[in-house]
Order: sequence, then structure tokens, then C-alpha cells
Amino acid sequence: MQAALFYAISAALLVSAGLVVTSRNIFHAALWLAVALFAVAALYVMLGAYFLAAVQVLIYIGAVVVLAIFVINLTRSVVGAPVTLSRRWVIPAALVSALTACLIAVALLRSGVPPGAVASTAPGAAPGAAPNAAGQDWTSALGRHLLGDFVIPFELVSVLLLAALIAAIAIVGKDREDEK
Repeated sequence: MQAALFYAISAALLVSAGLVVTSRNIFHAALWLAVALFAVAALYVMLGAYFLAAVQVLIYIGAVVVLAIFVINLTRSVVGAPVTLSRRWVIPAALVSALTACLIAVALLRSGVPPGAVASTAPGAAPGAAPNAAGQDWTSALGRHLLGDFVIPFELVSVLLLAALIAAIAIVGKDREDEK
């Protein structure tokens, strides 16, 4: 049952990811991106990484994709005139994608992590919490790093996203003033 569900979610992920890069309408591409990111979150749930699934849905789907759709709708030039996408880079992009997939596969094979190591749980850990080398679950280690060692970069990224949103609103405001 789990294998069939995994293959169904993976197929949905591959189809929606393909539609993201081949869609001629940028708004539809953003919607297909949301579907692809949701499929990745579903795969995280199947792997027992509930925290990563929640972060995937909240940050990537709830913030990034919604912000992209917001900017697409605010920009009259994108909504008014259809954007024509060139297909001349399809073959080089496919070759780079295949090379990247091969490099990832080689890195995973050389990492030395046994295939079942990620799915096992540490004693006393919450169900689905995968342990790291020290026996701690990944969620608490990630929280300690984000709110300890990497709190400044984490906050800088949030300020950068806020600045991008303000800049998008300012650009649209200038475009609307120029139209008057």
C-alpha cells in the first residue's frame, strides 16, 4: 500500500514539475509549482519528517508561491500580455538536469548512509522522528541550529523577503502613477 502511494505521489510530483517548466502561462506555472511543492510535503510525511512537511507547506506553498502569484497578479504587463516562452533551451536544460541527477545519485551512494538509516527512530524519540548520528531527533537539532547558530541568517532572509514584497508594491505603485 505504501509503495503504491509513494509511486502515485512521485508521479504527481514529476508531472506537476514538468508542467511548471513547460507551461506557457506564468500564472499556471506558479499553480503547478504549488502542486509540486505539496507533493514534496506529502513525501516528507511518508518519510516521517513531519516538521519538514509543515515547513514545506507553510514557507514554500504558503509564502513563496502565494507571493509569486501576488506579484504576477499585481504586474499588469504580465497579466495583460501573454508571456511567450522560448523552447530553444529544452535540450541543454534536459542534459544539465540529467547530469545533476547523476551527481546527486553518486553523492548519495558515496555518502555511506545505509538506506534504512533515515527511517529508523531513536529510543524515546517521537514516532517518525529520525535520529542523527548522536541519537537526537532531527527536528530538535534543526531547531537548535535555526534559533542558535543560524538565527541571524534566518532573520536576514525574512527581512530580505519583506524587502522584496515592499519593492514589488512600490514598483506597481509607480507603474500605476505613470498610467495616470
